[in-house]
Amino acid sequence: MSLQILILKLDGITAGDYLTWCRDPDPPALDFALRSIRVNADPLGDSITAILDWNRPAPAPAAAATAAGLPLSPGVQIQPPAKTRAPYRHGDPRSAPQSTARAESSPSPPAWGDEHVLAAES
Repeated sequence: MSLQILILKLDGITAGDYLTWCRDPDPPALDFALRSIRVNADPLGDSITAILDWNRPAPAPAAAATAAGLPLSPGVQIQPPAKTRAPYRHGDPRSAPQSTARAESSPSPPAWGDEHVLAAES
């Protein structure tokens, strides 16, 4: 089993309209390779989060969306997943928390994409 999270970004259609008019209520992969689909969206919003539970390794995002009944019509794109940091493992120096010394003493603002933790003074 594998879980796959897809975030669809919509342009020109609300999430509620997409789910009502575009989504296949009986997708081809359901009960075959796809165990379940959970969808979360604000009806007036411009994004849909779909959590797909597969019986086998998850397919590529575009194929997964189509198999789950979420067609990628014009104005619908799959948002790339957010980058996450690997989990901390005690004793592994590669996963040790970043030092905050540079962020505290750096006179210039951080560049986009840099991760900084600012510590509160005690």
